[in-house]
This record gives sequence, C-alpha cells and structure tokens, in this order.
Amino acid sequence: MRLHTAAIDKSRTRRFLDAVNIPLLVWTVALLVYGSIMVTSATSGMAGASALARRHVVGIAVGLVPLGVAWLIDYTKLKHWSGPLMILFALLLVSPRIPGLGDTAKGATSWLQIFGVRLFQPSEPAKLVFIVIMAALISEYEGKIDTPRDAARVLGYLAAAVVLIMLQPDLGTGLVFVGITAAMLLVGGMKGRYFAVLALVAALGVVGVLGIDSTLDRMAGHDVALKDYQKDRLLVFIDPGRDPAGAGYNLAQSKIAIGSGGVSGTGLGSGTQSNLHFLPERHTDFIFAVLGEELGFTGAVVLLGLYLALLVTSLAIATSSRDLYGALIVAGVMGMWLFQILENIGMTVGIMPITGIPLPFMSFGSSAMVTNMGAVGLLLSVWSRRYGT
Repeated sequence: MRLHTAAIDKSRTRRFLDAVNIPLLVWTVALLVYGSIMVTSATSGMAGASALARRHVVGIAVGLVPLGVAWLIDYTKLKHWSGPLMILFALLLVSPRIPGLGDTAKGATSWLQIFGVRLFQPSEPAKLVFIVIMAALISEYEGKIDTPRDAARVLGYLAAAVVLIMLQPDLGTGLVFVGITAAMLLVGGMKGRYFAVLALVAALGVVGVLGIDSTLDRMAGHDVALKDYQKDRLLVFIDPGRDPAGAGYNLAQSKIAIGSGGVSGTGLGSGTQSNLHFLPERHTDFIFAVLGEELGFTGAVVLLGLYLALLVTSLAIATSSRDLYGALIVAGVMGMWLFQILENIGMTVGIMPITGIPLPFMSFGSSAMVTNMGAVGLLLSVWSRRYGT
C-alpha cells in the first residue's frame, strides 16, 4: 500500500514538473521583485508614495489571475476562436473612443473609465489577443509565406491593428504591434525580401508622414496623423540637442541620471535627479533611468541579464512546442517583450525615440503588468502541453 501511494505521489510530482517551467517562473519572480524595489525607490518622496507602492503590488496580485487562466487553457483550443477574438480585439481598441468611456492621458484617449474612475488601458490586453489571432493566421501557411499575396494578407491584419491604435492615437503601442508581427513572421517563414520591402515602406512612410503632416493638419483644422508632441519627440531623436528646456527635457534629464550613477550607483532612494523631481515619469516610462542612477552600471547589467535569461528560456519553450501554432504564440510574446525592452531602455539613453512604452515587469502600471503576467501564462500553456494533452 505504501509503495502504491509513493508511486502515485511520484507520478503527480512528475506531472507537475512537466507542467511547470521552473526557470521561466524564477526569472519572472526575480523581475517582479526587482521592479517592486525600483518602483518603491522611485516613488519615495512623491505624494502618496506608499499608496503607489501598494498599487504596484496589487497589480502583480491581479496579474496572477490571467497567468493562471492562460496556463490552464489549452492553447490549441484558442486557434478555433479566431473569429470571436477578432471582435474582442476590435472592441478593446475602439472602446476608448466611445463617448463617456474613454479617458485621455498624455495626449492619447487610450484608457477606459466609468463614472470618472479610470479602469485600465484596453490596448494592453489587446496585445495578447492579437498574438493569438496572428498565430492562428500565420500557422495556416505551415512555415512558408513565400508569395506577395500571402505576405499582403498577413500585413493587412497588422495594418488594421495599427490604424485602430492610431485612432487613440498611441504611436508607441502601434510600434509594439509591428514588433510582435515581425517576430512572428520570422518564425512563420516569411521570405527575407518581404522583410526588406516592409522596412523600406515603413521608413518611407515615416518620412512621408513627417513631410506632409503639417499640411494635412492645416487642411483638416486639427491633428490628422501625429500630435505635435509626437512630432517633437521624433525631431528630438534626430537632433538630441533640440529644445533642451522643452521637448528635449526628458531625454536630457534621463541621460544625466544614468550618467551620474557610475559603476555602482548612488544607492536606493538617493538619486538626485529623481528625488529632486528633475526626472519626469520616473516610476513609469523612465524607471530605467532611476535604476541607472541609483544602482549604476552594475544594476543595469543585472536587469539586462534577467531579461536575457527570460528571453532564452522563452526561446527554449518555443523550440519545444508540439506545433507551429504554439511556437508562434511564444514568438509573439518574445517580440512584444524584446521590442519594449529595447525601446524603453533605448529611449532613456537617446538611441530610440521617446514613447510611452513601459519596461516589462519593471514600470509602474497595472494594465501592462497584468498583460505581462498573462503572457507568462501563455508560455506556460505551450510548455505544459508540449507532449500533447
């Protein structure tokens, strides 16, 4: 009887270990702890600092729900729900434009609010819905997107998503969708020449929009494609010394903060740029600048090491997937994380244009945190079903 019970316990333990990717959970928890420490430090001295720190922890706790749900759901079943998911995706992106529901912050109507209470940013969970939809679409080609018609069909879905995002307008999130799609197309087998054409069209599009935007604004009597602050950010990226007291202020203060950190930093809670309120959005968009100032080069290397470990583990999950659909889901999540990491850190040091893209697991903000936790759940779903259900 004891031998039988021991055998059952051992079988259960083996099934549990098969369902759990320990390294993925370890890196995720490490990033969550690191992020909580930095948010607490960044908000010290701010009005309601303790409340902000608690909200960050609550965001993590709430994120455990989508993580668990996504993990329990068999990801292969999601492939058959593409139609309803497309409707959900459109509703999420359009909902902030519905009178009485949308709330404007930082120039974009991208939040939902009810009776004056801000709820969440629909574009964040929309990223995961988009990943699932695109994975189903791209997997139809079985790893060979080798005709202009096939490429145009897939890119048409991306174009529709970006248009919906730009109605808010939210340029940063629109670029995240581009990054997600690029990673999925790379795994999905799109020919290299189509990537080159896509990059050329994107570059020409940016130049064209910047060139005619002012004319379109005058003709329409309002901002058509880009808001003035978005154009200013792009111009500051091209010329970092432009308007240091205005449009270039954020970048200048971020560079000062990171540069003053040196090798080991000034210490938690001891950053002059953040504590003296020179550094804007220090607990959200510019959390990396706070880390660079207070923990220095050493702290930055630790963070980059954790991100590298997270991405390498995710790549291992993708290669272990039982099908292309699962690998594409993981590729989409990796594309989302990688783009946001490169863009957020890059903008703080001036090698990427400034956008409102949060740093995964680090920046304050429940919408982004819940989305990233849900993404971990999707990866666990792919991992736990790599041998079949």
